[in-house]
Amino acid sequence: LAGHNGTFNFKGEYPPYVNYVFMRMFNAAFGITLAPLAYLTCRQLRMPVGFAAMAGLFVTMDNALCVISRFILLDAPLLAFTAFALMMLACFYRQRRQAFSAGWWRFLLMTGVSLGLVASAKWVGMFAVALVGAYTIYELYEMFCDTHVPVHVYLKHWAARIVALIVIPLSIYMLTFKIHFMVLNRYNNSANFMPMGFQTKLIGNPISQQPYDVETGSSIRLQSHVSGAGYLHSHTHQYPAGSMRQQVTGYGYADGNNLWNVQRRLAAENVDGTRGAMSEAIPGPIGHGDVIALHHNSTNTYLYADTGHEAPVSKQFKEVSAVKADSAEAARLNMLWVVEIVNPEKRMDDGHVHPLGTPLRLRSLMGNCVLMASGDRLDKNWGWGQAEIACSSSPDARTQTGSKYLWTVERHINKAQKSVNLGQYMSSSFLRDFAVLNRQMWLTNNALIPDHDKHNVLESDPLSWPFMIYPMRMVGWDDASIKYLEIGNPLLWWGSAVACLLFPVQVLYWLVCWRRRCLAWRANEFRSYIEGAAILWGGWFLHYAPFFAMGRVTYLHHFLPSLYFGILFMTYQMYFATSWYAPRSTRSVLVILSAAAVGVFWWFSPLTF
Repeated sequence: LAGHNGTFNFKGEYPPYVNYVFMRMFNAAFGITLAPLAYLTCRQLRMPVGFAAMAGLFVTMDNALCVISRFILLDAPLLAFTAFALMMLACFYRQRRQAFSAGWWRFLLMTGVSLGLVASAKWVGMFAVALVGAYTIYELYEMFCDTHVPVHVYLKHWAARIVALIVIPLSIYMLTFKIHFMVLNRYNNSANFMPMGFQTKLIGNPISQQPYDVETGSSIRLQSHVSGAGYLHSHTHQYPAGSMRQQVTGYGYADGNNLWNVQRRLAAENVDGTRGAMSEAIPGPIGHGDVIALHHNSTNTYLYADTGHEAPVSKQFKEVSAVKADSAEAARLNMLWVVEIVNPEKRMDDGHVHPLGTPLRLRSLMGNCVLMASGDRLDKNWGWGQAEIACSSSPDARTQTGSKYLWTVERHINKAQKSVNLGQYMSSSFLRDFAVLNRQMWLTNNALIPDHDKHNVLESDPLSWPFMIYPMRMVGWDDASIKYLEIGNPLLWWGSAVACLLFPVQVLYWLVCWRRRCLAWRANEFRSYIEGAAILWGGWFLHYAPFFAMGRVTYLHHFLPSLYFGILFMTYQMYFATSWYAPRSTRSVLVILSAAAVGVFWWFSPLTF
């Protein structure tokens, strides 16, 4: 929409073909919707026009919500879709007594649509899904306890919610990925974790045109099926313990040290454990069951499995190293590997090894262990944080088809052969691509862990968020820069924090009063209050509490969806407190609080605009 073609990485000045003005206006439009959505939500929760309008004003007058809408980030759409989901839930809540009416169906289905949108914006949107899920469980449990609800009607309620709140959101979520794959159809190095069939369909990919048959003399680059493990790699540095031989690691970038020369030493029909194993390389293609040696081109070494030493990190596995071609170790059977093809592409299933489409399991002929990427990382001081490569001697490993045991020839170099279009042999499945990408998103998100050895002024702990102890700068802070600070309106942040933190105490007090029979609620008055309060406070809690359990890096802007619920809950509490204890002061409360919010926003506006 804005002319971005995927080549600009958002560092430095914007090139002429990127319409960053449109990008910022697009995000700002999402921020603009927060105020009317807040107003409409409060109206659905039976708040009068004055207090609903004040809630919309509060959302407008929060500096942090304003700042985040001015940047080209995903947080503005996330906030807008979160607010939309809350409004649809509030509308559906108002229709709960008119089950299966046109309005009931309309808002139930729109709630499902809103959940699909918020989950597609960022995974934090799943907290909105959790809120709607909790409300749905409450509703279904209440109906289950109502003996006046016939069984067939109760089952109909279940079916309606499964379709609207599971099938529709999941369909929208998957549709966004389908559109994503259609629009972003050009190759980039960041796609190398995707299935090979997917990569060959990308425009400009460098892997489709390769020689077809891997044979003796071919140079290959083996890619692990473990996300982030990268390519089978070696370099001149040694392990600091164990055999102290040359390291073999997994490296995530294309490098000359990732290339291995394949030497076929025994055909599959002649493998008897030892006889002829150390013979010279046999010409011809590499097939299932053949015994090979992998010669590391740049260091003149062979891939070597040593069952006498533990892997450097994962002690339950055995060490894999590289030994010099002219050393005594190179004359041992430990440097020989049995090739086992696992679930090849149908159009490549001829028993031979081909690039991209024939996943391999490499089993040590001597140690009878399987080459694997353990999933752990080597020490940064001597292994540069590269992936650990080991050998598993577990009996199960020899039959496993899990990703840690599988390798694919991602690059094949053989000047004696002509390159062919490998894409014609490869298949691609949307569901598989969808699953792989989501798994990678999960792994990438979990890998964003804080470095406790370094102080980062941008990071903050969830405990500090409600009272905004550490505002976050959004840009550089030198004297020549325009400064934007993610600092909220203290009146709204502190007020909403106090209201939300005291609510459990308030409920506990009412429970004690109820047990002592001194609670002076009129019929249905308590229920009318508590259901709306539970929705808003539940949204605040579900969007805030999970961050305490996360190991990833956290920032102040992660609190903004929770803040939105908190501001609406604070306004909700003000309305009921005023109507209970000072009904004649309603106008004064509205004027004073609104003016205070505007005044504080204006005071901090230089850091907002």
